[in-house]
Amino acid sequence: MAKFMLIKISLMAEITDAGALRDAALKNFDTADITSDDHPDSADWHASGEGQEQRREIATEDNTALHHLFDPGKVRELLGGLLDGVPGAKTAGMSSMVVELEGTTRREARDAWSKREGITSWPDLPGWAAGLG
Repeated sequence: MAKFMLIKISLMAEITDAGALRDAALKNFDTADITSDDHPDSADWHASGEGQEQRREIATEDNTALHHLFDPGKVRELLGGLLDGVPGAKTAGMSSMVVELEGTTRREARDAWSKREGITSWPDLPGWAAGLG
């Protein structure tokens, strides 16, 4: 009988230039081959109400823009091999999500992250505290 363990690995991103992020996401969105059952042609989908709403969200919301550029394939490539070489274990599945954290400084965002994930203390890593502000 198999036993499954959840290994949580989190990454906090700092949006340093929302305009550049949104512009890149819009360029990616505009060239993406997106279809649906109602709109099997990509151009039709982009012109549809659903396509226009998603484009508006990318243009106005950092979370949506970042999520649109976030590449799950790259995550699988980078993290999927973490268990390579671990006897008796293999990667069985992966998921990802983008969640906006409260706060306008790294320290406030880290505190919000800690609260959300139930982290009670952080390791004393060189340069970690120096980068918080």
